[in-house]
Amino acid sequence: MFQKKAVEQDKKAKGSRSAHKEKKGGDIKAKLISVLKVVVIPALFAGIVVCALYLSLQNKLEAQSLKGQVLVMKESVAANTYVKAEEADKYFETVSVEKIAIPETAYTTISDLPKGGFYVENAMTKMQMVLKDDILTKDMVMDKYKGGYEVTSFAAESFDDSVNGSLRKGDIVDVYAKDPATEMLTLMAENVYVSEVYDTAGKKITEDDEVATSFTVWVTPEEVESINTAVVYGGIQMYLKTE
Repeated sequence: MFQKKAVEQDKKAKGSRSAHKEKKGGDIKAKLISVLKVVVIPALFAGIVVCALYLSLQNKLEAQSLKGQVLVMKESVAANTYVKAEEADKYFETVSVEKIAIPETAYTTISDLPKGGFYVENAMTKMQMVLKDDILTKDMVMDKYKGGYEVTSFAAESFDDSVNGSLRKGDIVDVYAKDPATEMLTLMAENVYVSEVYDTAGKKITEDDEVATSFTVWVTPEEVESINTAVVYGGIQMYLKTE
């Protein structure tokens, strides 16, 4: 009987030790889970966030490195528009575009423009890129008006050979009229600047498909008499200068 009791006590001791081990193992597991929740998972999440931010910044820097500055028009302007140096910011602005789209001849900032005033040689539209060939510091035609000019207006019909109806502000033209004495078409003035064009209602033309019937031009003092004579003759025909 004593032996039986000893065996039972031994079993109880082993069971107690086993239960203690299980409890101890459970405590360690709980602590590990707690550590994972408190330390490892937040650290892992923070690492993911930092990595995402780094990649985002890296992509942004790479995108910026692929872009460059270029000068564009703020608004549309007519050909042969004269721009004073101090008024350049009224006509131009700097924008960021893909470097691959920027020609070598493009202006990049307003400070790159000529300092003493210049001409915009060709008609340009809003947001159009400004190239070196678009800007002239001297113009043989337009420079003649620096000595002074008068503004005069006249009507002119459309003829098959002339471009009267399609002329636009900024164009340079040669003015012809038919001499009543000879019935010959006579050159009255060369390289005349068209400062404005109008339709039959006297409204300024803004669309490409409109037909011009009246014109305002600049004439030098030496050209005034010839233009007035052309108006008297009538049948004025104008031819666009291409160079």
